[in-house]
Amino acid sequence: MTGFAAALKLPVAISSFGFQRLLGVLPGGDSETGRTVRTNLYKAGDSAKDEFSGNTLLFETFQFSDNVQSALIEWASDAVTLRILEPSYMLSAVSELVQGSTDAFESVATGASRRLWREQVSNTFDVIRFVNDLDVPSELSADGSYPIDETIDQLYARGDFPPLWLIEGLGERYAEAHMNDGKTVHGLLSAGKGASLPEKSQLMMHAGMGIAFAKHAIPRLNPCSSDAEIDDALKMFLDMVEDNSQERYKGAALESLGLVTRTWYMQMVGLVYDRLAPMDGPASEYFWHGAGRAMYFSPLYMLPGFSPWHAAEEEPPNETARRNARAGVAWAFTIVNIRHPEITAHFLNHRSETISGNDAFADGVYSALITAGETVPGHRFVTGYCRYRPDPKDQAAVAAWNRYVGADCEARVNAWRQTLKSQGKLGELFRYHSLPDFVAGPDE
Repeated sequence: MTGFAAALKLPVAISSFGFQRLLGVLPGGDSETGRTVRTNLYKAGDSAKDEFSGNTLLFETFQFSDNVQSALIEWASDAVTLRILEPSYMLSAVSELVQGSTDAFESVATGASRRLWREQVSNTFDVIRFVNDLDVPSELSADGSYPIDETIDQLYARGDFPPLWLIEGLGERYAEAHMNDGKTVHGLLSAGKGASLPEKSQLMMHAGMGIAFAKHAIPRLNPCSSDAEIDDALKMFLDMVEDNSQERYKGAALESLGLVTRTWYMQMVGLVYDRLAPMDGPASEYFWHGAGRAMYFSPLYMLPGFSPWHAAEEEPPNETARRNARAGVAWAFTIVNIRHPEITAHFLNHRSETISGNDAFADGVYSALITAGETVPGHRFVTGYCRYRPDPKDQAAVAAWNRYVGADCEARVNAWRQTLKSQGKLGELFRYHSLPDFVAGPDE
């Protein structure tokens, strides 16, 4: 579809999802007729969205509009039910407004702040372009083969920073190619050619494969799907991951369910988690880590005053989910900005209260650095990040860096990576752990 034709689908998707959400909060929205109409509206919006999902600008515009629209409808629902008159509601709203205003001002208050904000946005769009503009086969050759070895070599030849994202994209395309025409896949990365791929590629190949599996399962659902329908879709995803993953990397594939759901099917996040948690507890932890990773890339949170860290606190339903979401945001924040560690130092110096209270931020940082170091051995930006030191004249910045990252960063990253690798636990980097304790003695 041409860019113009795809653009025409944008208002269709936005309005369909908007009316579907609005109907859901109106009287009668949960009746049999209301659910049928909501389902049809959701399907119409989802179909329109699929027409432009490969266009970065259009999809980012859709995500932004859909998030704003969702917030407005939620506010309208709270107004109708008079929740906005509750003291706790008003206190929370004022607190969010003040925090957002403070964050927005801090982001543009000085020349250094503005420069770092621009670099962060630029880094994020670099990664989005790596993923969306990846030129690798999405179909098997006529003889049923896939040029996987030469493609991996080509992607690694592009330097230290791009390969992590490119290999994740390759994992998705590799799985898609094998699933074309509804084919069932077994042993994709756990047997045969897939199992013999370079070790350095396996973590992100598994992550990409998980994206393909999630995109295969979740589109079958809508906000009115029954519990049984959701269970069937989740079982399909979990079975595909189990049938095609090496155990030591499986967590990377499981995490992609949250990434895909929060990015492309945001209305389904709560419904999917509610059914996944009792079905597979560990998978539900990976789910929220992936959702946190998706929060970081949300276009709304690239704007001054809006924060993925706030979303990671507000959206998850319990403390375990919140820690995983925060770790997921930190994971993405660290790898995306790994070339500019001063972005992390600035964040910690001015907004550390956003991530205080537990070690989920530190877990995300170290998990990201270990993942990058595993994917690109000798990764120069991992070394540069760990060796970075804030200006010694700024005692607050030094203290914040030492608290959350530490002067022994490089030694810890190298030691923990080797230990987790020897234990066959690298996939565990894709959910929250207290890493010092986990490396010393993994959770039962």
